[in-house]
Amino acid sequence: MKVLQLSNKVPYPEKDGGVIAISALSRGLIEAGCQVKLLALNTKKHFVDINSIPKEFRESIQLETVEINTTINAFKALAALISNKSYNISRFESKEFDRKLTDILQKEKFDIIQLEGLYLGPYIPIIRKHSNAAIILREHNVEWKIWEWLAKEERNILKKWYLRKLTKQLKAYEEGTLNTCDGVATITKNDKALLIESGCKVPIAYIPFGIDISAYAPKENNSNRLFYIGALDWLPNLQGLDWFFKNVWNTIHTVFPAVEFHVAGRNMPESLRNSNYPGVVFHGEVESAKIFMDNYDIMLVPLFAGSGVRVKIIEGMAMGRPIVTTSVGIEGIECTYGQDALVADIPEKFGEAILACLKDENLKNKLGKNARKFAETNNDIKKITSDLIEFYKEVISKN
Repeated sequence: MKVLQLSNKVPYPEKDGGVIAISALSRGLIEAGCQVKLLALNTKKHFVDINSIPKEFRESIQLETVEINTTINAFKALAALISNKSYNISRFESKEFDRKLTDILQKEKFDIIQLEGLYLGPYIPIIRKHSNAAIILREHNVEWKIWEWLAKEERNILKKWYLRKLTKQLKAYEEGTLNTCDGVATITKNDKALLIESGCKVPIAYIPFGIDISAYAPKENNSNRLFYIGALDWLPNLQGLDWFFKNVWNTIHTVFPAVEFHVAGRNMPESLRNSNYPGVVFHGEVESAKIFMDNYDIMLVPLFAGSGVRVKIIEGMAMGRPIVTTSVGIEGIECTYGQDALVADIPEKFGEAILACLKDENLKNKLGKNARKFAETNNDIKKITSDLIEFYKEVISKN
């Protein structure tokens, strides 16, 4: 089977969840015997020097990229607002990408063209014009749900109005795009149900996030050092940490004054880096999430907004780390609360869960072992890829 992946970001370096989800699947498809080609937008914000990507990986996915500047432009944002066009989407439109995609489709035939997220939607007409391949939309998140939450949380009246407008436009675009594809693959069951409710009529499948489990061998760590890792240019992550510091950390530090909390993530705001919470160490962006997680013990993920799945939690589980998170943080991960992870949404319960891990070595070890077993059973990329290929075949048979 020949697959063309289209991505709004270069699948390297493998640090953030979206990139890991794309690159892991590329490798999985190749290992399953598929021929893969990947065409990616190389944005100014997350620009990657192609020569920095390992040659073996770059050549295995036949990587090609197109540079694009997706920086927010006030004039273009206003024009999109007036024309009632989703600016979230139009920022990723590129004539050069159109030309490159057209050239590829005229030279090669594919069985499947997979859009890695909604932001590749504008290129569906080009695909239809030049290819008979089945189009699969892989929904990493239901995008408008995130913006809906941002609008709800915004206190500035004018910004709130604008965010609501963006949400409405993005929702209309997302719902209108679903049925222009031949199939949709969601990473969570909740997202699948929401898209069906939104009017998705084409075949839709729940295909969870997968990783190479063998690359995440658990390493025993009894340091009782807490840790957090996540992109700190994403508002829900920042607000989750702010909630934790204001409502939970003081309790933990009072009961266990020697316990450390290590925080890592790209684009860490200076206001956070310069804060002086006792016992907290801010690392900023780290070279390797796996090495960082190896050095610490209990993973904290305070999160109250988002869609899709928290890839870092899956990685933490694969490394046998006990997880303390919220119901939103664990959303999309079909595990058993209290057995595979501890889940709490109010400060007192969240703090109690952390203290329980710190006080009870047996509980902590049990959670870590159960987490690893869960990841092995549910998130092995070999199984995930096999399920996706079966979905490909189903869609092709109906195309």
